[in-house]
Amino acid sequence: MNQESIIKIQMMEQEANHFNEQLQMIEQNIKEMQDLKASLEEIDKKENKEILANIGKKIYIPVEIKDKNLIVEVGRGHYVKKTVGDTSKVVEEQINKLSDGKIQIMTRLEELQNEMMNLIGEIEKEYRKEGEKNK
Repeated sequence: MNQESIIKIQMMEQEANHFNEQLQMIEQNIKEMQDLKASLEEIDKKENKEILANIGKKIYIPVEIKDKNLIVEVGRGHYVKKTVGDTSKVVEEQINKLSDGKIQIMTRLEELQNEMMNLIGEIEKEYRKEGEKNK
C-alpha cells in the first residue's frame, strides 16, 4: 500500500507541475492580451495620427495612422478589417476564455493537492500503526 501510494503521489506531483507550467503560460498570455487591449483603447482615443508601433523585442518605430480600422487575422492566413472597438471585444473574449481556463486549472490543482494530502495522511497513519506494533 505504501509503495503504491508513494508512486501515486509522485504521479500527482508531476501532473501538478505540468498544470503549474500551463498556469504560468496562461497568466503570461492574459497579461499580453490586457496590454494589447490597453493599446487598442489608447489608439481609439488618441487624437493625433502618430503612434509608436512595437516591431518586436521592445523596439518601437513611429508610425502614422492613416485609418483606425485594423487588419485582424481570423485564422489560416485570412484577414478582415475590424474597428478598434470590435477588435477590443475579440481581445476581451480571449481574455475571458483564458481566465476560464485558469480557473479550471486552479480547481484541478486544488483537487490534486487535497488528494495528495489525504494520501500522505494515510501513509502517516500506517507508519504510526507499524511503529506501535513494533514497540
